[in-house]
Amino acid sequence: NNIRAMFDYQQPDGMIIDCIYTDPSENNARDSKPPLVCWAVDEIFTHTGDTAFVSEMYPQLLAYYKWWYQKRDHNHNGMCEYGATDGTLEAAAWESGMDNAIRFDDAMMLKNDGGEDAWSMDQESVDLNAYLALECKLLKKFSGLLNVSFDAPDYSNKVADYFFDPKLNFFFDRRLKDGSFIEEPGCEAYTPLWTQIATQEQVDKMLPMLQDTAKFSTYIPFPTIAADNPKYNPRGYWRGPIWLDQTYFAIRGLRNYGYHKLADEYTLQVFDRLNGLKEGAPIHENYGTHTGERLKAPHFSWSSSHLLMMYDDYGK
Repeated sequence: NNIRAMFDYQQPDGMIIDCIYTDPSENNARDSKPPLVCWAVDEIFTHTGDTAFVSEMYPQLLAYYKWWYQKRDHNHNGMCEYGATDGTLEAAAWESGMDNAIRFDDAMMLKNDGGEDAWSMDQESVDLNAYLALECKLLKKFSGLLNVSFDAPDYSNKVADYFFDPKLNFFFDRRLKDGSFIEEPGCEAYTPLWTQIATQEQVDKMLPMLQDTAKFSTYIPFPTIAADNPKYNPRGYWRGPIWLDQTYFAIRGLRNYGYHKLADEYTLQVFDRLNGLKEGAPIHENYGTHTGERLKAPHFSWSSSHLLMMYDDYGK
């Protein structure tokens, strides 16, 4: 019903808008959010076997997936960008969910040819396209389950190689202007591991950076930006602190590629070191990378959800 409620406000072009409030004047239709809804529907289906729910949602899921390629692919190369309906960088950064991420510091906005409300950043984002690759895979699963056609773009087998920088052996966003990598190692690189589009060779090559205690193997593992980045800020929201969804993507990603012992070790670090977790303190929005201290917003639902998933994965 939560998913149905979200799709009650799907726009005619397929867009899912960022926020709906009881006071409609507070609604935010300037941007969407990273596409994870097929994953959510698939999790429900996995636990319930409810094909009727999948059938009900499929047309809306497909419309949202197509919307990204219609409104957020500036050069029509099959690699999408975060953007906004109002052309502002602020809303485009919100669309990523990583509002003030360092990778967006030099981004600019470009008008797309998909209508007056179609704007993109001038960079293609690895996490967005990794999410879309997973959505594509699941939509094809649903179409087979329902015996209906999947008539949508499929670039899923191109994403990993496109965003992997063989010089630094890491995944990065790329600039539209010249295709160069935005070499600010950050948490967006975990997403291809979680969605399982990375190759085993790519993940193996990433390990030295992921296990570097100066970068990502910190007191609480897998911060939002490499901890030795000059712009790293221990209280900088998406510019340093631990967000548990990202830490989960990294740990589950390692597990996906056979690094089970390492994944378990990192999971124990999270549960042993997060401030207040064993004492029954509220679970927070984010935490100090080097201290485990509680930072923003207590009683934060996606932090709680990802801790549950980490707990469930442990030892598997």
